[in-house]
Amino acid sequence: MTPTNRDLIQALRQGQLIGIADETGWSVAADPQNETAVQQLIALKGATRNPYQLTVLAKNTDQVALYVAKMPDVGYDLVEYAELPLVVLFEGGKNVAAPADSGEIAIRKSLSEPVQFLLGGFGKGLLTLPFESFSLPEAAQNVVAYTLGEASRNFRKPRIMRLGSGGQIEFIRK
Repeated sequence: MTPTNRDLIQALRQGQLIGIADETGWSVAADPQNETAVQQLIALKGATRNPYQLTVLAKNTDQVALYVAKMPDVGYDLVEYAELPLVVLFEGGKNVAAPADSGEIAIRKSLSEPVQFLLGGFGKGLLTLPFESFSLPEAAQNVVAYTLGEASRNFRKPRIMRLGSGGQIEFIRK
């Protein structure tokens, strides 16, 4: 049975993890403010030896602003007008559970309509562990309550850039 958005949101609010497929492949997502769920994501990152940074997936700049302590003006434009997957690393994250707060926060606006719909219903961003792959690793499949979507064969790895509080830009992956 395919889960409804209500099922997915309820699972997230209960601290469960869900699998999400979007324009960048598969990720595992959690409520960013639920410490238990965030600890599960961090444990999964270690178990799978995942090299990618935990990333907040947001619907729009309003959700991005919930997680960035001091957003440079150009940050809103970068996120809002991204036509391709783009992860922006901001200085000073906020509103994430303590285990995920490293002083820098990675945020990506979802371009996937089903994921946008989920984010709108949830009312805030999701903390994700990106796998950037066509399928979820077995260890991830074993810990998710539900999955949403299917990874496109044409998924793309996101560009990654660091944005300083003064608007300085540094590309990590082009």
